[in-house]
Amino acid sequence: MKMQKIVGLFFLGMLVSTQLFSQTWARMQSWGLDLEAIIWVDENVGYSVGENLIIKTADGGTTWQELQVSYEGKLLDVAFWDESTGVAVGENGLILKTQNAGNSWASIPSGITQSLKNVEIASENKILAISEGGQILVSNNKGETWAQQTSGTTQSLNNLSFVNTDTAYIAGDQGVILRTYNGGSQWSTLNSGLSSNLNGIAFSTSLLGYAVGDAGIILKTLDGGENWLPQTSPVTTDLKKVAISPLDNRIVAIVGDSATALRSTNSGATFGKANLGTTNIRNVKGLHFKPASNLVYAVGQDGYMISSTNAGSSYTQRLAGIRNDFSGIDFKTDRVGHIIGQQGAVYVTSNGATTVVSRPINEPLDLVGLDYWNNSFGYVGSNAGKIFRTSNSGSTWVPVPAQTAETITGFYLFAPSVLYVTGTNGYIARSFDSGGTWDAAGIQTNTTENLRDVTYFDYQVGFAMGDNGQISWTNGGNTWENLPKLTSENLNALSKLDSSTAIIVGDAGVILKSEDMAKTWRKIDVPYTENFTSVDFWDNYLGFISGENGLILQTKDGGESWIQIPTGTGRNLSGVSVGTPTVAFAVGDDGTILRYECIQPTDLSEIIGEGQLCQTIGQYAITDAAIPGAQLVWRVDGGEIISGQGTSEIEVLWNTPGRNGVFVSMENFCGNGSTSSLEVIVSASPTSTIQISGNGSVCMEDVELYSVPNQSGITYTWEINGGEITQGQGTSQIHVKWNTSGSQRIALIQENQCGKADPVEKPISVNMPPDQPGEIQGEIQTGLWQVEYSVPIQESVNFKWSISNEGGSILQGQGTEKVTVLWEKEGDFQLSVTPENECNNGVARILNVNVNVITALPEKEDLNVNIFPNPSSGAIKVQLGAGNYKSIQVINAFGHIIQSIDLANGTKEITLENLPRGMNLIQLHTESSVVIRKVIVN
Repeated sequence: MKMQKIVGLFFLGMLVSTQLFSQTWARMQSWGLDLEAIIWVDENVGYSVGENLIIKTADGGTTWQELQVSYEGKLLDVAFWDESTGVAVGENGLILKTQNAGNSWASIPSGITQSLKNVEIASENKILAISEGGQILVSNNKGETWAQQTSGTTQSLNNLSFVNTDTAYIAGDQGVILRTYNGGSQWSTLNSGLSSNLNGIAFSTSLLGYAVGDAGIILKTLDGGENWLPQTSPVTTDLKKVAISPLDNRIVAIVGDSATALRSTNSGATFGKANLGTTNIRNVKGLHFKPASNLVYAVGQDGYMISSTNAGSSYTQRLAGIRNDFSGIDFKTDRVGHIIGQQGAVYVTSNGATTVVSRPINEPLDLVGLDYWNNSFGYVGSNAGKIFRTSNSGSTWVPVPAQTAETITGFYLFAPSVLYVTGTNGYIARSFDSGGTWDAAGIQTNTTENLRDVTYFDYQVGFAMGDNGQISWTNGGNTWENLPKLTSENLNALSKLDSSTAIIVGDAGVILKSEDMAKTWRKIDVPYTENFTSVDFWDNYLGFISGENGLILQTKDGGESWIQIPTGTGRNLSGVSVGTPTVAFAVGDDGTILRYECIQPTDLSEIIGEGQLCQTIGQYAITDAAIPGAQLVWRVDGGEIISGQGTSEIEVLWNTPGRNGVFVSMENFCGNGSTSSLEVIVSASPTSTIQISGNGSVCMEDVELYSVPNQSGITYTWEINGGEITQGQGTSQIHVKWNTSGSQRIALIQENQCGKADPVEKPISVNMPPDQPGEIQGEIQTGLWQVEYSVPIQESVNFKWSISNEGGSILQGQGTEKVTVLWEKEGDFQLSVTPENECNNGVARILNVNVNVITALPEKEDLNVNIFPNPSSGAIKVQLGAGNYKSIQVINAFGHIIQSIDLANGTKEITLENLPRGMNLIQLHTESSVVIRKVIVN
């Protein structure tokens, strides 16, 4: 059991390089499997095949991706027509075909069981393959079906080279060289002059060709294969492949066993050897130039890959694997870690597995468990109780065996010198002297199940677990209690989250969790059935599980829920280990070493989509591919995402007109990338429900402003009856000069790319100044009293009355067609009335009025009325006669009423006193008339 970490981490997908992805697994040290052949489709796309492995590059060889394909044995060669369609051949007559760039492969019957050594494309549909039993297979339908051709030999045919669609050569064992002039229908045997195995053949012209073979053999022909001449070779190792530079056919590159790489720049006259490392003994098996380039790649033993930019003069190592099924891993930082595996293999790295140093134990044992106290001090375990200790990162190993035949599977270190171990058949032991002595007799485990690991929460309480769901619990370490089993599956690994919480993982997708120092457990269901092999937690929230078939799961909630993180490999993974919050490692079969690094997402491409559209559905996308473990987060202003959230393409229903926007960013556990945005102008279909603002009642010759709310993208067409548009046509507001009176109209038609609205109308009343009023009705000769005047009524017209020279006052009715005037001065005056409306004043009407107290009005005679004395000294009698008068008023010389008396019905005489000096008027009122008499008071 590894010591609890103090910083956090999480995992994600795998490629051979980390540059492209935000959370990535990078394969370190290549695959520990042989690569047999490599092919370039173009300058960027290449494939390499080998031992249970197909890899592909899409970036010119910078990164290589493991393709998911299931087959048994070894693929020996591959050929592609284009990036999508290709055929691979291998052991036991294996033929695979892909039509989707290697994403999937179909097995094609070959009809033979011998290994197919080589496959070459002859033409658009024709392809040939050759076998170790001397068979030649041909397909005329791009590899869908195959038929045998007679070769005339049973020797192994190793390499096939087409000069053109008709002419091809084959090199084979025992010096066999075959030639065809009809595309492979018939073959003839050529004399190589040798009986050694020939492994590779290539032609630079129709006549000039080369063959290479065992023991450093190099042959050359100048006459299309009729004669072959041995060339001086600088090596005696077996040579496997020969290739000609596409740019200069004088350059010949050859590769072979024991890291052999030869090159000639003079058509094979002489060869030089490239230095691939003084201690390098890897066999190089495949060789291929990029099209129209001097860049050549070679592949070989244990995932070996090299490249040359100068047609083979010198090479750079691209990949190099370790042939081992690793079984455990323990990293203490992002750089320093330890890996164990088969045959006593221990590897140490101080640079994050960029390079690893072999520090094996001195016995060829398969190592099972390991635990390091720090970067230097640790233990590894194996079968028969064998335990080894190092204090110098594996430079030396000290055997500290336990006295048992059991396999040591797990460790827990209280301190460098104090530790517990677990083993098969219920074995638990402890040491207090760094493994010098072991105590197993004092421990009662009470089980015979194979135990896989052990840990403690404190110095007293701990637990171990193992096969068939076994969980053993202790308080003190001497006696172990068997807890109730929640599963019968084997439990393979554990991790302590904090002082009371732990997780166990096992076969068939089993995950168990305890939160009470392992006393009780509960099962956590996940939709995975792979066998889980390892678990590691950074803290009490963040953890990871490794498993078979390249499975890695991640939790961020203490193991309550788990999600799968793509690793890019199908190899079984045996261990995971956290180095820092952002770096982790995993190991597994076939030399798999994966390094994880958490990087914030990179910037995204520009958003592609319509920047101007109606209130409808729009599509928006970015060109960036999906990245494992990262999420695309879209946001829109003014609309609603109806599909595609989280993908590289969305649909948006726009429902708000105006300036809106689409935004997208990528986020992962490491952080958020920059946001890409696109402004979107959304236009609404014009509506006829709007109202035209402006005066509805106007005057002739006035210029008025009319408008509607302005909306982007709309064209406005105005129509006017009774006026003319002086400015603004085509916009949302206009100025109109009205030149025709009466009922008129404004109409507006709105139109944009989304359609045309029904006309919006506004009625307009165009008015003129009022006509001159009719004649003024009223007295033109009056005294100093009140008089009514009027003119004929005019609709919607106000009347302004005035009196010249302040000759009187308007008592009531100003603004109407009838007024009451109180004349206040004697003389000649003008009473004028001017008509007014909203369109100004009309022509005034004038009435000349004479105001005279004495002569203002003649007396109205009633012979029955008698006033005496007249003149008087201030007192008079008024005899009413037979008249039915209702009231009597006395008006002085200033027109003021100084007395007013209501008369009782039947009154015949009344006395008036205290009349002022001067002339007074006596007015007698009936229901319908007035009798006026003058009285002089001396």
